[in-house]
Amino acid sequence: MRNTGWTLLACLAFALAGLFPCAYGQAELSPQQKERLVAAIGKKLAAKAYAFETDFSRWEQLAAAKADDIAQTQTKEELATVLGEALETFELSHLGIFAPSTVKNRRAGKRSGMGITIHPLDEGGGLISYVLAGSPAERCGLQKGDILSSIDHEPLTDIKQLAGQLGQRRLIVWQRNGQELSCEIEYANFSLSEPSSLSWIREDVALIRIQSFLPRFYKAARINKFFRQAKDAQAIIIDLRNNRGGLSFYSRHLASKLSTPQVPFAHLANNKSENRGKKRHTVRPLPFSKAYSGKIVVLVDSLSASAADIVPAFVSENELGTVIGQRTSGALQLAKSYPLPYGFRLYLPIAEMLTPKGKRLEGLGLQPDIELSLEETIDDAKILEIALETIDRS
Repeated sequence: MRNTGWTLLACLAFALAGLFPCAYGQAELSPQQKERLVAAIGKKLAAKAYAFETDFSRWEQLAAAKADDIAQTQTKEELATVLGEALETFELSHLGIFAPSTVKNRRAGKRSGMGITIHPLDEGGGLISYVLAGSPAERCGLQKGDILSSIDHEPLTDIKQLAGQLGQRRLIVWQRNGQELSCEIEYANFSLSEPSSLSWIREDVALIRIQSFLPRFYKAARINKFFRQAKDAQAIIIDLRNNRGGLSFYSRHLASKLSTPQVPFAHLANNKSENRGKKRHTVRPLPFSKAYSGKIVVLVDSLSASAADIVPAFVSENELGTVIGQRTSGALQLAKSYPLPYGFRLYLPIAEMLTPKGKRLEGLGLQPDIELSLEETIDDAKILEIALETIDRS
């Protein structure tokens, strides 16, 4: 069973030094510079941020509560961590601050750490649902379905135990089929995702895996090619498990492969619509494609976030197909990154995306049409078996 006591960021994050990748040794900011940075965050939140029923003017109070911790930070990374903890109090999925070193890694499409996706368990430890190709975890022999139980001789009880520095070596222990395995893992840089792919799980059923809607990994021409190759298939299964989202434009591109532009994709709520009496804007699939006419199944898990939250909602609410897996992440905000003094960047929500029927998914997620356990959802053979049964029944 999942341990819901761990934070949303823990559920969304890779087990890596990667929420705040470390490049220690950068000069500490002076007290005056720290004060300026805190004030700049408040100004950006007041001018740009929007989320339902959220009072961003609380920032000054939240930062004041962290004053002692802020004063004690010695690097920009430590400062970003403390300020990030204050921002987490708002309990929003798309709100955070990045240190200069993190900004550099994100622009390169990389992070540092192990390269796994992990789900906390009530009994302790974490169930690994994904191991990135070419990552330190893959080199150590970790596999999907392993249970990571300890790190550096300490039981794993908190995702934050897995944070560390680039090049750091740590002893990890995991369980597989009743056997205990271990490895000294060295934290390293790795790519955040993998390219989309097409395979055939049956002569008449295609499987399209989409790991990300970020520009570096989601290539519209590649997706177009996949749908051309599968246009005569009885069904297409779209795998959005472990997809942390990306650009809404690309989610609309995928939607255009599944439906006409006349069908609503989502609705946008922002300061104009909610506080200034303007009408909510209806977003539709891009008008570039001929929609696939066969059966559609979408696979999701608790890490399917943002753009990967809205696509399954679009499919389910418009009765275009069947969504199978676990409740999605519930991280459905449109966000933008803004520069701050001293090389920091602030990532904040500027709007919320509502489902075609106007439902809010932020903090809630989408309940699949067919809900599975965590173990069933990460088991490729099992979830594909259920998908095929669903296709043959419909």
